[in-house]
Amino acid sequence: MSLVGRLEDLALPDIFQIISLSRKTGTLVVRSRRGTGMVVFKDGQVIQAASDSIRDSLGNILVSQGMLDEAALSKALALQKREPEKPLGMVLMDMGAVASQTLQSVIRKQIEEIVYDLLDWEEGFFNFELGEIVPKDTIEIDTQEFLLKSGISAEYLLMEGTRILDERRKDNRKPAAACPAPVSPAPSAPTGAPKVPSPPVSHEPAKEEFRDRIEKEAPRKELTALKSMFDELRFPTATAEVTLLILRYASEVVNRAVLFMVKKDEARGLGQFGIELKGKSADQVVRNIKLPLNQPSLFLSVIESRRSYLGALESNPSHTYLVNELGGAMPETVMAIPLVVDGRVALVVYGDNLPGRRPIRGLDTLEIFMNQAGMALEKALLEKKLAELQKEQR
Repeated sequence: MSLVGRLEDLALPDIFQIISLSRKTGTLVVRSRRGTGMVVFKDGQVIQAASDSIRDSLGNILVSQGMLDEAALSKALALQKREPEKPLGMVLMDMGAVASQTLQSVIRKQIEEIVYDLLDWEEGFFNFELGEIVPKDTIEIDTQEFLLKSGISAEYLLMEGTRILDERRKDNRKPAAACPAPVSPAPSAPTGAPKVPSPPVSHEPAKEEFRDRIEKEAPRKELTALKSMFDELRFPTATAEVTLLILRYASEVVNRAVLFMVKKDEARGLGQFGIELKGKSADQVVRNIKLPLNQPSLFLSVIESRRSYLGALESNPSHTYLVNELGGAMPETVMAIPLVVDGRVALVVYGDNLPGRRPIRGLDTLEIFMNQAGMALEKALLEKKLAELQKEQR
């Protein structure tokens, strides 16, 4: 399954955040007028990156920084020709030409430089392919050279990349230095006259302006993401695609979420993001969760009322079972939103903000998206039925 879109609708920082929060593994390919870029994620961590706009090879970087001499590089390249599947870095380590720690540091720095450059791309197209796959696009360097098995936090790359880009843009906006105009000396105060103190400089307007800007940008970002998701909902090709879109948008609202499929007598786990369990596969645990609908629970309430829930979890066996399955920590506030298809609740998305404790905001936009997702599924099912009828009549 793939996620495809335009950078104008969903910016790279937002894409990074979704992949990081959902701990996904896959390859992100970005195309623009500036070239083609690629970032490989494993469990939400960045392990590999390449770009046409930054083409330095690992060998050239090591030589230019004085960490390797040209004779050793030539020997390593000759050895690599005999084993083309073996990355150059591994060949250099086997030779004893470069220490493992040095190599990892250089690779990490190169990945950071590539990602920071990509984060500045504001136009073009992106394609995220789930799973450990070989990317179809050709990047004009050996991408295996820059594979970092330990990975780099996508959140760290986002924060640091945003800081660097902001500094670059500020530097570009600085006006050229001008010669100061001559200043006439101020008239001397009469002897014995009291000195008038300068008025204090107030920083309150700047604080208020910053606070107003943040408050305005937050809903604008939500609406931009909502618009992008609506565009992808226009032509759903499968139920799985819609459910993935629901989890993607839920990641804008909560730290973690679980999508439940509603059966006749139970709600069964279907997918998740943000769930972390020691020594267990979160996806497998979630798929094994089954909540009976003949016992009191927020799921039963949401399904019967077809209305969203936002509040605390009441003490009952169903909720205790759910909390234990998801790691044992009790959230202060949870949400549950139904997705209605053909007059019945087909899915319920549950979410909370563990391990943090921040309030859940943006529930209204997620409700709007769920409503549209239900309509998109109805349309897809109707088109499928019409296609089947036309096939029978032939």
